[in-house]
Amino acid sequence: MYQYDFLVIGSGVAGLVYALEVSRLGKVAVITKKLLNDSNSDYAQGGIAAVLDHHDTFSAHVQDTFHAGAELGKKKIIETIVKEGPEAIEYLIKKGTLFTVKNPHLDRSIENLSLTKEGGHSKQRVAYAADSTGHEIMEALIQSCMKNPQIDIYENHIAVDLITQHHIPQTDGFIPRITCWGAYVLDIISGKIKTFVSKKTMLATGGAAQVYLQNTNPDVATGDGIAMARLAGARIANMEFIQFHPTAFYSPDGHTFLITEALRGEGAVLRLQDGNTFMEKYHEMGSLAPRDIVSRAIDFELKKRDERFVYLDTSPVEKNKLQTHFPYIDKKCKRRGIDFTKDFIPVAPAAHYFCGGVLATINGETDIANLFAAGEVACTGLHGANRLASNSLLEALVVAKRAGNHPSNDEHVDFPQIPEWRDIGYFNENDWVVISHNREVVKHTMQNYVGITRSRRLLKYAQTRLNSIYQEIDNFYHHNNIRKEVIETRNLAIIANLIIKSALQRKESRGLHFVTDFADRNDELFLKDTII
Repeated sequence: MYQYDFLVIGSGVAGLVYALEVSRLGKVAVITKKLLNDSNSDYAQGGIAAVLDHHDTFSAHVQDTFHAGAELGKKKIIETIVKEGPEAIEYLIKKGTLFTVKNPHLDRSIENLSLTKEGGHSKQRVAYAADSTGHEIMEALIQSCMKNPQIDIYENHIAVDLITQHHIPQTDGFIPRITCWGAYVLDIISGKIKTFVSKKTMLATGGAAQVYLQNTNPDVATGDGIAMARLAGARIANMEFIQFHPTAFYSPDGHTFLITEALRGEGAVLRLQDGNTFMEKYHEMGSLAPRDIVSRAIDFELKKRDERFVYLDTSPVEKNKLQTHFPYIDKKCKRRGIDFTKDFIPVAPAAHYFCGGVLATINGETDIANLFAAGEVACTGLHGANRLASNSLLEALVVAKRAGNHPSNDEHVDFPQIPEWRDIGYFNENDWVVISHNREVVKHTMQNYVGITRSRRLLKYAQTRLNSIYQEIDNFYHHNNIRKEVIETRNLAIIANLIIKSALQRKESRGLHFVTDFADRNDELFLKDTII
């Protein structure tokens, strides 16, 4: 049994910022499925949005965010996060983040940061580090954590379940609220389950785009935090709103990678395979329209033509700027035989970001006592029905920092007698097909029936099929020793069912949720969150 003051599950921006903030109050354990930098945060190319220029205003950023979210976002939440944006950037600079600057001969102050514009933004307000912003931020935070003697890192560990009343045979007296006392964690290398007991637990596990066959996420993004919170009894919100990034590199073998929106911010335009532009038919901002509109437009044009991809034309961008501002994309395209300074890039939408998640306050509090959530795993009310580009790193940073300074972090916590994990004692290799096959079934079903454009008939078909799949996976989980793939497949099946259940509840089209049966928005009945 491992005893800590704070347990952080996940190692992206939200997890590491929270760990650094609470380390002044006690010992911290950070557990992560692979290595510290295997996270969606590290994959983030574009940047982090904040009001850093005198031509910009907080009210403009708030309005852009609210409008992009189809007016479902919470105005007070948006205002608070936006106003704390400049301070968040200062925090990252102090931690050693090397943002791209306008004048390399001057220091990396806010005034010297180079800013770009992305889809849905009315001003240039995205701070970036070439086209590897997330990686640069993560490098700085990882170095800070590694140097901190109060923080212990456990790589190759995956959380299995949150420890709550559900695991306690008898509790002393009546506990009126579900309470978290840590988590059961699988050491992937040894195959042993470890019991981590903590006063406070932070869910920072990121998103769940691996539930789709075509996605831009690392393979660790299997929705573990959302699934565990759901099993423990927390409310889950707005799972129907899944952002499909409009420009993922198209590859017939499915090995895709993200083509940052910042390219379009610098002037790149989308073209059909016949060379014609098309986005002007769908939005006045053309190729820089909000992501939901761009993804839906591409999806519609591809289905109409029975084609698999469109092109991104970067010729309007100066060649030198392409190579200096986007070295990551340059390198990745060249590996595929494409010189993006003169060749069109084949792109298609891919599952990218979850606007929904564990219902949480702006301070990261959840329904479950002592359990916090921040980053993509959480639904705070910032994004509404669609995420404005580069607001995700901003939200992760602000909410994690607030959670790390929450007054309750100092309070005393009474622990019940927590049992060790009970191993089944064997693993049925013959039945392994239940996991290996059903994982692919879940991903294919979601890709084909619960994608960018939905219908209630296909949603109900997917629900029936996936309910049955979940029962098979859950039965295997309860009758065999635990493996990483079993936990992930269980979690993906839970996520899939949450998405479908939420999508069926919302009988309208709004933001990222477009259903052909109800193609119009209905503010009278559905200007509210979908709560499971």
